[in-house]
Parts: sequence; structure tokens; C-alpha cells
Amino acid sequence: MKLRERDLEIDFTDAINAIVFDQMKVDQPNFHGIGQMHRVDFVVELETAILFVEVKDPGNPKAQSKGLEKFHGELQNGTLSDTFAAKFIDTFLYRWAEASLEKPVHYVNLVTLEDSELLPNFSDEIARKLPPMGMSVPRWKRPLFENCQVFNIELWNASFPKWPASRLMPAPTAPQGG
Repeated sequence: MKLRERDLEIDFTDAINAIVFDQMKVDQPNFHGIGQMHRVDFVVELETAILFVEVKDPGNPKAQSKGLEKFHGELQNGTLSDTFAAKFIDTFLYRWAEASLEKPVHYVNLVTLEDSELLPNFSDEIARKLPPMGMSVPRWKRPLFENCQVFNIELWNASFPKWPASRLMPAPTAPQGG
């Protein structure tokens, strides 16, 4: 099942189900329904787990400098990890209310940064903002998530060869007649 976020595509070949979760148009089959809630891009059901997948594409060749500045500023000041954490929490709540979380949840993120050195720190920063925020909660019978990881395209493809991520090339434009 291939899912697309702008011109990035991930092929979840062994998925039982894979949906674009951030749909906001009423006529779409997976319409989210609550615009005020944050949402991850994709929800993927595997045989033994559920993946929440968020995609951010600062490495897009068409990215505007103003958007890149904003992205890097939010990465540095912590608001980007707040946003990623909110997307996980709201998606978890939404799927829990749908009774759609019977399997362990993994939060995997594809962020097209060239600098892979930032990714482990960013993963840890997001995970620290997810309940129970590193605290022990003896009454909880199961964790909210199994792991939280951030990958660039290269690391994603090395880590998940069954789920290749690729940038789609724009269709060539027809030559202008003259």
C-alpha cells in the first residue's frame, strides 16, 4: 500500500491497512473530522503493531527559504518536538476512541534532513514529551508507545527495507510550441 505526502511516497508492502490520517475534506474516505485535533500523516496497521507516521520535508528541492527558516527555528527552540508530540497524542486519543488500538503503537517519523546527527536527539526530545514523560506510573498496564524514532530518507530505507520511501519526480512538462 503506497501512501503519499506531497512528493514523498512510502510503500508499506506488508500492511494490513494503511490510511492517510490527516485528511480534512468531508468527501474523503478517511476524513479526520475534528480540525482542532493534531494528527499524524499516516496510520499503518501491521500484523503485530500499529505505526503512526509523520512526514516533514525540509529537504524538498522546492522548499522556500522562509519555510526552511521557520522549520529550523522550531527545531532549535523545541516547538517542533511539541508539535510532533501533540500529533501523536491526539492521534492516539482519536484512534483509541475509535477502538482501533489493539496492538502496540510505534511512532516513526520521516524528516528529510541531510544531517542525520540531529535525528537521534530529535527522537529523544519528542519521546520526553509523550506521556508519561519519563515518569513511572505503576497503575499503567501498558505503554502508550513502544518507541519513537526519527529518520531521514537514507536511514529510513536502511532501517525499513520493506517500506521504501522515495521522492517522486515531477512529471516532465511538455515543450512549449513555437
